[in-house]
Amino acid sequence: MKAVSCFSTNMDPYRAGVEIAEQLVSIQPEVVFLFPTIHYNGSPEMLDGIYDVLESDDIVLIGNTVDGFYEKNKVAGVGVSALALNSGGTVKWHLNHETGVGETPFDSTTKCITKLNESTDKLSSLLYFMTSDFRTDSGQIVAALDETAMGPVIGGLAADDSTFENCFIYANKEVLSDSIAILAMEGSLSFSISVANTLQPMGEPGIVSESSGTSITSINNIPAMDFVERAIGKPLEVIDQGLLTLKLTSENSPNEKRVLSLLLPDDRVNDSSVKLFEGVEEGKHVQVCLAPVERILQDVKDVGKSIADLPFKPIAALIVSCAGRKRVLGDSLESEVQEILNSCPGLEALAGFPSFGEFGSLKLLSGYSKPLFHNMTFILLLIGE
Repeated sequence: MKAVSCFSTNMDPYRAGVEIAEQLVSIQPEVVFLFPTIHYNGSPEMLDGIYDVLESDDIVLIGNTVDGFYEKNKVAGVGVSALALNSGGTVKWHLNHETGVGETPFDSTTKCITKLNESTDKLSSLLYFMTSDFRTDSGQIVAALDETAMGPVIGGLAADDSTFENCFIYANKEVLSDSIAILAMEGSLSFSISVANTLQPMGEPGIVSESSGTSITSINNIPAMDFVERAIGKPLEVIDQGLLTLKLTSENSPNEKRVLSLLLPDDRVNDSSVKLFEGVEEGKHVQVCLAPVERILQDVKDVGKSIADLPFKPIAALIVSCAGRKRVLGDSLESEVQEILNSCPGLEALAGFPSFGEFGSLKLLSGYSKPLFHNMTFILLLIGE
């Protein structure tokens, strides 16, 4: 397996694409993961620059707009990073995308991954990387993945600069909106997925008494906004978006939890609900949580310790980390990358992005869990030989 990562801060989209491709061309990549910040506004010229230099229409490309980027040698709020792999033909890369993920997330995801699975060898092990427009119900995406995925999943929601207005998905030479894209990796591929999020509870738990779509109207029969503000001891403000989370559990399965970031309603006039990136059923147990800086930093250190004795040599790393973690860490953001580099000194490539929601299967004693949706979470995929 050959791997290269690189970045560009050139704000001309075509020139940025050329600069990216010139750094990848040496390994003749089979697949490219691309993470441009929203400042390029989804310009297809970046893809033109990449394919013009690489001179191969067979290269598979997947990516999304981001709220900053990670790369082995650079962490920045504006620019683009990329990770390229060449397996020497031992891995087959299958890419598909579907539109309509905003209105029909379950159906769009099901169609997307079903077509992928039809193109693979059903006897081969699969790993999926996925990305989606953030204006959707991620719970429905996970429900579809649970029914159709034939292996673990890693990925994230596309993002902008935390204005929550727009985003784009990249699939080969196409720039898409209202879409989901999934890459199936099939063949001889050594990998490890790590997921970390440690939260500090705020206030007492409650029960969702009324919800609609991705909004919670009331908790414990009081307006949801009032419940949250009582827990944190102050009014909920725009600055709290993505930093505060709800931990959700079920009375029947208290050990299974979901962590969802809190957003303010699109229109706060006479609206006391809170909005999430995933629909929440009535009757769910919820607790407001906060992610302190020291716990966020410890999360990544714990991941670093856990990967010290992998049964393979890691060559490439892909990071998906919540944009809320980025806002909490501030100047310490580079620590997420540096900790992984310190734990895997032989890494040849590393790239990734802050997302508006993370998808990741949990490592079990044997294999991986079903696909799960997370917030305020650090997810690491290591690929090796």
